[in-house]
Parts: sequence; C-alpha cells; structure tokens
Amino acid sequence: MAIRKRSNVIRYKSEVILPLTFFILVFFQSCAPKNDNPPPADLIERGEMTTLITDLTLSEAALAGEPLAGFNDTLRKINVLKEHHVTHERFLSSFRYYSENPQVLRVIYDSVIVTLERKKELNK
Repeated sequence: MAIRKRSNVIRYKSEVILPLTFFILVFFQSCAPKNDNPPPADLIERGEMTTLITDLTLSEAALAGEPLAGFNDTLRKINVLKEHHVTHERFLSSFRYYSENPQVLRVIYDSVIVTLERKKELNK
C-alpha cells in the first residue's frame, strides 16, 4: 500500500506540478511587462482566476493517459468554466490581460501551486 501511495505522489508530481512549473518559468521568461493595456470590463478577479486555473489544472491531470484525453479534456474545460459561470471569451480576455501583466499572473500561479500542493497533502 505504501508503494502505491508513493507511486501516486510521483505520478502527481510528474503529471501536474512539474509541467505547471515548467509552463510558468517559460511563460515568464518570454513576457515583457505591458502596462498600457486596461483591464477588460468583465475581468475575472485574482481569487476567482486562481480557483479557475486550479480546477482546470486538476481536470487536465485527471485525464492524463486516458484514451481520447484531448477530446475529454475539452469537455472538462467547458464544464469547469460552466461550473464557475464564466464564458470562454471572458476567461480568454482575462487571461490575456493577466498575461500582459506577468507580475500579477505570477502571483496567481504561485497561489495555484500552493493550492495544488495543499490538495496533494490532503490526499496522502
């Protein structure tokens, strides 16, 4: 049983934390701050965006290695957005705004990582 738990933790790290960390590092390395872009009128607030990205990441991880993962991933993303009462367009415009403000996006992703690590600890 202990071997199985360890295997699940290693799998979790390799499927969720490591790719997410890599994405964040690459993303922030390639971004230049742009302060001349005003936020969209329907901007998703930081806390809600953190929760949304966390849920999207977890739904992605749940499908890792499944047949038709790409198709099912799209359906899960749509369902996560519906659960949060957020349209795809609103999510994209908010994400675009945060992408153009990497310091803020970094804070959001740092919170996502902390949340995922807490969830991982609770599932041990």
